Amino acid sequence: MSSLLDWGIVATIARQELRITLRSRWVLVYAAIFAVLALAVSYFGLAVIEFTGFQEFDRTAVSLLNLVLYIVPLATMLMAVQSFRTEGGATDHLFAEPVTVTEIVLGKVVGLMGAHVLATVLGFSFTGVFVGAKVGTQGVSSYLVLVGFTVLVGMVFVAIASLLTIVAGRGARAYAVVLVAWFLIVLLFDLVIIGLSFALPENWANRTAFAGVFLNPVDAARVGTMLAISGKEMFGPAGAQLVRLLGGVGEAIALLVAALFVWIVIPTAGSILILGRQDL
Repeated sequence: MSSLLDWGIVATIARQELRITLRSRWVLVYAAIFAVLALAVSYFGLAVIEFTGFQEFDRTAVSLLNLVLYIVPLATMLMAVQSFRTEGGATDHLFAEPVTVTEIVLGKVVGLMGAHVLATVLGFSFTGVFVGAKVGTQGVSSYLVLVGFTVLVGMVFVAIASLLTIVAGRGARAYAVVLVAWFLIVLLFDLVIIGLSFALPENWANRTAFAGVFLNPVDAARVGTMLAISGKEMFGPAGAQLVRLLGGVGEAIALLVAALFVWIVIPTAGSILILGRQDL
C-alpha cells in the first residue's frame, strides 16, 4: 500500500459509504424523526400553559435543543457502529484492496458524516418550510443556528463512535460500548458537574463548570447554541464566564465551534492509529 494519502480514494470510499447508508433507508428514517419531532415541539411546545399552535422559529429552536442533544448522539453512534463492525462485511472487503487504513477510516467517517448532514438538512428543511408558512420567518436565524450545531454534534459522535468501535474490536460488543459512552457523556456528565458545583467552593465550582463545557461536546453545543440564540443573559455561569474571558459572545461561540472540531479530529486520528496497529 502507498503511504501517501489519496484523496480521490477517500472520496470514492465516502461515496460508497453514503450509498450503503442510503440503501438502508437510514437517512430517510433519521430525517423523518427530525421532521416529526420538530413539528411536534413547535406545535405543542407551549402546551404546559394551555396554548397549542406553531411557535416562531426562535422558540422552536430553544424547545428543540435538549431533545436534539439526546437523540443525535445516539443515532449517529449506532450508525457508525453498524458501518465499522466486522459483521457488516463491506468494511473488511476494503482491506483486501490497495488502500491504506487512513483512507478507509477517513472515507467511511466522511461518508457517515455526509449521511448525517443529509438527514439533518432534509428533516429540518421540511419543518422549517412548514413552520415558516404558518408563522413567518421571524427568528429563522435561531433555527439555522440549531441546525448548524446539530450537524456539528452528529459529526463529533460519528468520530467518537468510530473510535470506540475500533477499540472494541469491531465486534457486536461495540454496541454496548457506545451505549455506555452515550449514557456517560449525554446523561451522567452533567449530573456529576452539578454535584461538584454544590460540593466545591464557588470559585472552583465555576472553574469546573467552565472546563466541563469543553470536556463534553454536548455541553459545548448547548452553550454555543444558547449564546447564539439568546446571548449570555439566558445562560448560566459557565456561559457568562466564557463570555467574560473572551470579551464577547462572538468570540465565545467561535471557541466552542473550534472545540467541537477538535472533538472530531482527535477521535478520527485515534481511529486511524489504533486500526493501523490491529491484526486485520
